[in-house]
Amino acid sequence: MNFISICSGIEAASVAFGPLGWKAIAFSEIEPFPCAVLAHHYPETPNMGDMSKFRDWPEELFVQADVIVGGPPCQAFSVAGLRNGLNDERGNLTLTYAEMINHADAVRSLYGKPPVIVLYENVPGLLSDKTGAYGCFLAALAGESFPLEPAGGRWTDAGYVLGPKRAIAWRVLDAQYFQLAQRRRRVFVVASARKGFDPATVLFEWDGLRRDFAPSREAG
Repeated sequence: MNFISICSGIEAASVAFGPLGWKAIAFSEIEPFPCAVLAHHYPETPNMGDMSKFRDWPEELFVQADVIVGGPPCQAFSVAGLRNGLNDERGNLTLTYAEMINHADAVRSLYGKPPVIVLYENVPGLLSDKTGAYGCFLAALAGESFPLEPAGGRWTDAGYVLGPKRAIAWRVLDAQYFQLAQRRRRVFVVASARKGFDPATVLFEWDGLRRDFAPSREAG
């Protein structure tokens, strides 16, 4: 599997996916220090720089990319930042990421390739953003004309949307439960228009669902 890694968490994605046989074919980073780190560890992988310039990137990149991993800057949604959401140019990169996915699928269609798989990551503050960033992001991915609204007045920590363009699943996960010695909650979004691929099977456990109950256990 080939992937393009966007903004924050680029090297982490490369380290995590490498043992699985995945290969980063391009990065998109503009900050000097991360750029230097990438150039040192991955000298043969091109850094495309500003993600908002994706329409100028070679079509071959999107043709080769099976997955686009994105983690646009979290400051616009983080409690440690000003939380200006879409009013912050960094927050608007979330919508730019969705535009990139649409562009990638359009290019891949011309070459007879299946749609890309989307893996997006950000802080949980994205779900409670007052500018409606998450509803706009979901709508852009799903193919809806207007921002989506949460049924209960707020976005839950896990959910699923089936739109005219893509299926989307999201879930908040904490790094402390995945063999990391830190509490680090992040919302992960998986989406795709690819036939035979259901994002829910990636983020949700199916044991106990649809009457598939685990065997009885003796009391400890």
